Amino acid sequence: MLDVILIDNGVHGLRDYFVDGAAVRYRPARIGGQWPPDLAGADLVIAPNGTDHVALHAAREAVAAHLQGGGALACFCGFFTPWIPGNRWVHDTGRPLNELEYHAVDDRLGLLDGVDLERFAAGRHGIRGGWACGRIETDHAESVLLRDSHHRVIMVADTRSTPGLIVATASGPLGDAAPDQPLPADGGDLTRIYRNLLNVVRQRKESRQ
Repeated sequence: MLDVILIDNGVHGLRDYFVDGAAVRYRPARIGGQWPPDLAGADLVIAPNGTDHVALHAAREAVAAHLQGGGALACFCGFFTPWIPGNRWVHDTGRPLNELEYHAVDDRLGLLDGVDLERFAAGRHGIRGGWACGRIETDHAESVLLRDSHHRVIMVADTRSTPGLIVATASGPLGDAAPDQPLPADGGDLTRIYRNLLNVVRQRKESRQ
C-alpha cells in the first residue's frame, strides 16, 4: 500500500481524481490548516493542478527533507515559486498550439509505457496544448522526459537533484478517478502516465525495504 500525501487547497472536485484503491491510500494535507505539513512516512507527495505554490514555497524545507530521505514528489501544476529542488517553471504562452506535438526524450523509468503521444497531444475533444502554459528549466538535462515541438521541456523525471524522485509537469493535470478499474485500450493516457508513476514509486519503495 502506497502512502500518498495530497496537497489540498480546497479546489472543487479534487478528490474525485485521487480516490483510495487497493494499492494506494491518500492523506490530504489541507493548506491553511497545520502548515507546513508533516510529510513523515509518505511514499509520495502530490501537488495537483490548482495548487497554491506560495504555500508550497513556505513548505519547501519539509519537501526537501522528504526528497533527501528518498521520497517521491509529483507536481502536476505550473510551479511559479521556486520550491522544487533543481527545477524551475517559466510562464510561456507565446507559442502557437494548433499543431503542437510531444516528443519523448529519456523515459528510463517507463512513465510513458503504453502511452500514445499523438493521441495524448491531441488532448480532450481534439484540443491541443493542454500542457502548454509554461515550460520547465532543469539543472539536469538527462531528467527531461517530454519536450514539445517548440523544444520546451514540459515534463521531467528527476533522480539527480535529490536522492528522491521528482516528477513535474509544465502544467497538468494527472490523476486517477478509478484506481482499480482497467483503462480502455484506446485512451486514458493521462491516467496511464499517473498509474505508471505509482508503479515506479512502488518499485522504489520495495527496493528500499
